[in-house]
Amino acid sequence: MLVVYGTVCVDRLARVDDLPRKGGYVEIVEEVRMLGGEAANTALALAHWWRPPVLIGNPIGTGDDADFIRKALAAGGLDRVHLDTGRPAGPAQTPICDIYVTPDGERTMFGRGFRDLEKQVDSDAIASIFDQLGIGPETWFTAEPNHGDVARRAVESAAERGASIYLLDFIKESDPVPEGAWWQSSTDWIGIRGDDAHNLAWVREFSDRQRCFCILSDGPNGFVAGGLGHPVRRYPAFPCPESIDSTGAGDVFRAGMLYGADSGMELGDGLRFASAAGCLNCLGFGGAGRLPSVAEIEAHIAAYPEIARAYGGCS
Repeated sequence: MLVVYGTVCVDRLARVDDLPRKGGYVEIVEEVRMLGGEAANTALALAHWWRPPVLIGNPIGTGDDADFIRKALAAGGLDRVHLDTGRPAGPAQTPICDIYVTPDGERTMFGRGFRDLEKQVDSDAIASIFDQLGIGPETWFTAEPNHGDVARRAVESAAERGASIYLLDFIKESDPVPEGAWWQSSTDWIGIRGDDAHNLAWVREFSDRQRCFCILSDGPNGFVAGGLGHPVRRYPAFPCPESIDSTGAGDVFRAGMLYGADSGMELGDGLRFASAAGCLNCLGFGGAGRLPSVAEIEAHIAAYPEIARAYGGCS
């Protein structure tokens, strides 16, 4: 069983020619509303490739944006969804993320409602869902920390129940990293963009200290990964034919790793698949606006045999 826990929201994406200086102005070229959030993006990709995971998200409130989220989840094939995770006191606000995308594919984000997610999500509700699902040794459980201490307790609870753990962006020193977990983040949050020596040293120290398999992505520079007996090394990125929008690339990379684990891939093959998937996701507008198919991902890997071979030796 695959269980994806974390943020579900509305993404409002706007394409702009450049970001304005303070006090300046830019014209919005294109805008679109779509389902977003790290958990939703990851779950949509898994449903697209493999089989729908269980999605446990935050309460989304009521109104037009909440109705939009529910319809988008159903349209994406996600039929095992738990959003009834709120505290008894008061209605929840629908989280909204405004994302401005420039021609280089980079995105700048502004959010509302995310700061209150920890207050809205109830640990007891999460525990009850875990009991209903029977989370245990046959489960892959993945989470990100947007729900604060509630998310941290959820990770600890899933680990205590024997689940395999995949963490995304748990970068605080106090964050739980269960022994044997897979851990992923990017140089947007930790490490140094473009500094291979620093990132290699950081991953070696972190993976040894936490006893985890660590992946630190660095955008078009590839990523550093290793730990749990696998050597720490740099892996090249697969070329992106045209980077439209980097939103959700890390979420789709995570989905690729979980797809590989759940379908029985060797680790090196899973890294290959995840890297190519995250790359191709940048061809679309939005985190899950144009999810690549398994066939497209495999064809992209085959088109770059030298890069694909560079992933050898990790299995």
